[in-house]
Amino acid sequence: MKSTYLTNLLLLVVAVLLVWLMTESKVADSAYITDKIQAAQVNQITILRHDQQSIHLQRDQQWRLSQPVNVRANQTRINLLLSLLQQPVHQQIPVTQTTDLAEFGLQQPDLSLVFNEYHFAFGDTEPLSEYRYILHDQQIYLVNDDISPLLGASASSFVDNRLLDPASKITALHLPELQNQKVQQQYAALSIIQQNDSWHSTPQNYPQDKLLALLQNWQQAYAMQVVILSNAETIARDEQEVTIKLTDNTQRNFVVSHSEEGLTLTDHQQQLQYLFPATIIPALFSINE
Repeated sequence: MKSTYLTNLLLLVVAVLLVWLMTESKVADSAYITDKIQAAQVNQITILRHDQQSIHLQRDQQWRLSQPVNVRANQTRINLLLSLLQQPVHQQIPVTQTTDLAEFGLQQPDLSLVFNEYHFAFGDTEPLSEYRYILHDQQIYLVNDDISPLLGASASSFVDNRLLDPASKITALHLPELQNQKVQQQYAALSIIQQNDSWHSTPQNYPQDKLLALLQNWQQAYAMQVVILSNAETIARDEQEVTIKLTDNTQRNFVVSHSEEGLTLTDHQQQLQYLFPATIIPALFSINE
């Protein structure tokens, strides 16, 4: 009887211990890489890359790429970077005097991410789980990594794909004449301006709803790809340009290049080139009658 009692007591102790270990494992697994900063508190991001130019992003009223060029940033990419702060930690290893950082690929890391003043160095992946070793504040964390490919991408990847800032509305639009000899398609030059809360176009005046539809297409234009130009190029006199005036008293000028393959709009002032599919040309350069 006494033996049975002791056996049951031992089993109870083992069961309690297992529950405690499972609880501790869940708590550890749900801990984040840091509790010193939240995503909403980040206003500066720096990406450091070995043998590559650093990328700097800054938030004022909105996120902007500040180096290598000063332009609006892609908010989706910013959110992906900030997601590091919400990644659960699967293992935590304190860094001591005997820790061999090279074992984790952290002796001279190729990629580092800085949120404000908080530094995160990216090392190798753990072979079995493929989680990433990340060094932060004298601790090595093992976390799921979705962002290191983005850290190694070009600065162009962080530029907003939207042609225009949604906060600024078009007040005037000037389109050049476009002609494609291969498909015998021609689009006439057109200017649209706002006067006394109504829209007027020249040389031919179209109904308000037609003009508004064309303006909306430009306001919402979203490029497949944006490329940062390495050097400001000289604009030839015969190049066709789109001119857009906005409510924030700024003006955007885009040099137009088009073919059967696609449409390219180049803003030399901002050193940006926006690439669109050819199918968008009628929506941006013609009135749907």
